[in-house]
Amino acid sequence: MKMVPWKKPLDFSIVIIIGILALFLIHCSEDSTSPDSSGYQYIVPLSADDGWETASLSEVGLNEELIVNLAEYINAGLFDHIHSVLIIKDDKLVFEEYWTGNDFGYLRPDYLGTSIEFDMNTRQNTHSATKSIVSALVGIAINEGFIQSEDDLIFDYLDSYYDTWKNEGRENITIKDCLMMASGLEWNEWEVSVSNSEHDIIRFNQNTFPIRYLLSKPLVTEPGTSFYYNGSTVDLLGVIVANATGQSIPDFSRDYLFAPLGITNYTWQTLRPSGITCCHGDIYITPRDLAKFGYLYLNEGNWNGEEIIPAEWVEESTRNKIIPGVNWPDGYGYLWWRKNFNVNGRIYESFKAMGWGGQEIIVLNELNMVIVFTGSNYVTYSPCDEMVEDFILPAIQ
Repeated sequence: MKMVPWKKPLDFSIVIIIGILALFLIHCSEDSTSPDSSGYQYIVPLSADDGWETASLSEVGLNEELIVNLAEYINAGLFDHIHSVLIIKDDKLVFEEYWTGNDFGYLRPDYLGTSIEFDMNTRQNTHSATKSIVSALVGIAINEGFIQSEDDLIFDYLDSYYDTWKNEGRENITIKDCLMMASGLEWNEWEVSVSNSEHDIIRFNQNTFPIRYLLSKPLVTEPGTSFYYNGSTVDLLGVIVANATGQSIPDFSRDYLFAPLGITNYTWQTLRPSGITCCHGDIYITPRDLAKFGYLYLNEGNWNGEEIIPAEWVEESTRNKIIPGVNWPDGYGYLWWRKNFNVNGRIYESFKAMGWGGQEIIVLNELNMVIVFTGSNYVTYSPCDEMVEDFILPAIQ
């Protein structure tokens, strides 16, 4: 019988090596989720001369570990295309972080433009979150007596467009209908890709007479009865405010909203060739200043003891007015969304401004909290709600 040569017992050595390697990998894995090894260390937001009082997460009863985990998830790319996360709790800015991201690139297939290292002074394109700012301007215009009521007919402020009535019921559209996205006018903003030249908002933006383009659309539902997302009706509201006040939207917003908040680092966009201010989106503003706007609503329209927006308008405009339907948040007010967060069986009610790509201002009255996100998830999933439900709200102690 042929003898088989004796072999060195390598199996035991391999076991030892594998065991050591496993312990090393476990150690590395544990270190990778800690602030020290990942390069992330929570720091209390910088106290600047901008009206914000800052504090630590623990000072306002937030679990620092969970918020640190959120930052580490973003650092690891598990939540992608996030530019900033800010948390205001109990009147204090307690969390503020920025990441490298992309400016909006309209001509790019993925809409990702120039790479930017975002910081507290970098302006972000807020896209449709701008609509909630326009809601505030309408409320201010009413409070100042420039507009009598949101129940006013739009044509009370559109003398040069009377010929578009055409006796089809268009003359019954009110300011309120536009605030609720319920004008009843035909529009294809969600049926057609934004890259398609047939998209109504693209045609509107590029039109020499965009308001006439909008008001010439057929009336397909009775005004005020059915939600349909139509950004151009927010531009219509901007024209109404400008006509009623005798000021442009940039000037009116500066005098009555932004200057009282100490906000100077922002830019409205102008539609060309019409020259009207773009109110359906695209105001560039810093996340810190977005947080101020959210806090203004949390604080019933007051900033540092001064009433900037009437408390009645804050309450009325953020109350649920109409149900958007399937695949939308839980409700809609006057250019503000309603959203209920379910965390561990508890429902947290909120209202929020939302913009394409992950621009959000979330106001949670019962928690005395405002959360701000900015990002560039233009063709990818925006994880804002997931970050709130999995990390921020569970951090409440």
